[in-house]
Amino acid sequence: MIGSVYLQADDEPLFDEIIDTVGDLCFYCVKTVLESVATADKVCPFDFAHFWEDISFKSGPLVNPELFAEKVGPHYRRITHLLSGHGIDLVSLDSDGNIDKLLPIWLENGVNIMFPIEVGTWHASIEPWRAQYGKQLRGVGGTDKKVLDHSYAAIDAEVERLKPLVELGGYIPCLDHRIAPDAEWSNVQYYCEKMRETFPA
Repeated sequence: MIGSVYLQADDEPLFDEIIDTVGDLCFYCVKTVLESVATADKVCPFDFAHFWEDISFKSGPLVNPELFAEKVGPHYRRITHLLSGHGIDLVSLDSDGNIDKLLPIWLENGVNIMFPIEVGTWHASIEPWRAQYGKQLRGVGGTDKKVLDHSYAAIDAEVERLKPLVELGGYIPCLDHRIAPDAEWSNVQYYCEKMRETFPA
């Protein structure tokens, strides 16, 4: 990471070449997959696409958002435009950390689903994002997994907290990341039952 930070200043052409090479590889990989499954009489079988860009930590992005918008944004746009041409308009992205400063860049470039929603780290929520960006922004995650090492009452309270967020639409509540190793198995079972009961398919 330190090397890439200095590279922006020490050798910008190389920095650009690295970004463009990765962007091209991603684009042509997606293009090849889409073309391999598309025929004149068959709809593309994919419901959504997913990016993995683990680029933030709890205080914010690991890169300057303006730099990200200038150099990486166009690659996102090229890929999401390609996806849209094949009928794929749901595009999700996985990045840990506080992504607030990168959110508008991803939205502008065709990414419209965010995962995870780091509720356990600094109480992130889909609600302020939706208030700012509208229904074009969707989300997955945002359930506080720490309740699984507490009690049934704590799980009940967490599910109640999620109800108005689910009512916003375009939001699927689930645990961010994995179930913690200190979770009680009986609590995990209760959580699953409670979620099925509260949010039936």
